Amino acid sequence: MSEAFPELLDPRRAVDQEARFAGDLPLSGFPRLAPMLAARDGMATYRLAFGKDHRGQGIVRGHVSAELTVRCQRCNGMLSLTVESPLSLALVEGLDEAATVPEEYDPLLLEGRLLHPADLIEDELILAVPAVPRHEAGSCEAPAADADHGHGDGATEERRNPFAELAALKRDRGRTH
Repeated sequence: MSEAFPELLDPRRAVDQEARFAGDLPLSGFPRLAPMLAARDGMATYRLAFGKDHRGQGIVRGHVSAELTVRCQRCNGMLSLTVESPLSLALVEGLDEAATVPEEYDPLLLEGRLLHPADLIEDELILAVPAVPRHEAGSCEAPAADADHGHGDGATEERRNPFAELAALKRDRGRTH
């Protein structure tokens, strides 16, 4: 059974009680995600389950999904990005313990007694956004490069190879020796 999503949570107690949470959170409530978004409307859907694995390790498993609106870095237009992110975290007390976490888990460093569970959701959304979001190839048109690069009367000139002059200098130097 899912409980109400608390603002603060004692993760150790949640593990002992095998707490489960599911629901929706508004994207507008994620301040670290906000600079990555072109629009902050919409909801993030989450499911979190605290417990222990077969080794007795405190873990959090779950899933986060959302429809994010970001800017395409190719055309600067709006891009709707569907995010589906499973999460599998091991609760750890320090960096030494984090180094020993099995590969199937990402370490969740417990820096204090309580944590903000909404931060887990926001972290997953941030990690799911590509470093350079772009429409699929052929789905957007990159801005046309100005052929004269702002010089001249707008007539198109044949583009010159910038290395042609270097090659000519090299040839000329070879002839003088």
